[in-house]
Amino acid sequence: MTAPHFTFTVYGTPAGQGNLKGTRHGKLRHANGAELAEWRGKVRQAAVLATGQHERQPFGSQECVLCDRPAKVHAALLGPVRLEAVVTVARPKSVSAAWPITRSSSDWDHFARAIGDALTGVAYADDSQVCDGRAITTYPRIHSDALDQPGAVIKIWPIAIEGTS
Repeated sequence: MTAPHFTFTVYGTPAGQGNLKGTRHGKLRHANGAELAEWRGKVRQAAVLATGQHERQPFGSQECVLCDRPAKVHAALLGPVRLEAVVTVARPKSVSAAWPITRSSSDWDHFARAIGDALTGVAYADDSQVCDGRAITTYPRIHSDALDQPGAVIKIWPIAIEGTS
């Protein structure tokens, strides 16, 4: 396999995106909204530094006020991509298992959704470009790409489209 186009590390407590709860006014919001926003912000900032691509301002379908590019082309990579994230979570003192398989650890796909959404508009224009995605959840120093503290190592490759050069 070729080397990733972008590789970057994010430090901080990973937050999964998945559990929604209703408010008094009938709106849905993420149960861990504050933690999720902080984690996605850290992922986006690390991607900005790794790609040299600024965050799109404003969000939505309008053109970026900084570069005047529309949302569909505001990204470092515009075609299909492969995304791999090795998410390191803190090992609770009461857990002796080698891998985070307890109900207290967030599901791997929740981490993947949070990271995938955070990279939209920076690494790629839309998370629908991720055609090959993998999230690995681990405790510190278990996986070869695991960190020694909570965070994630994120790798992104462009996928070549057959018949094009």
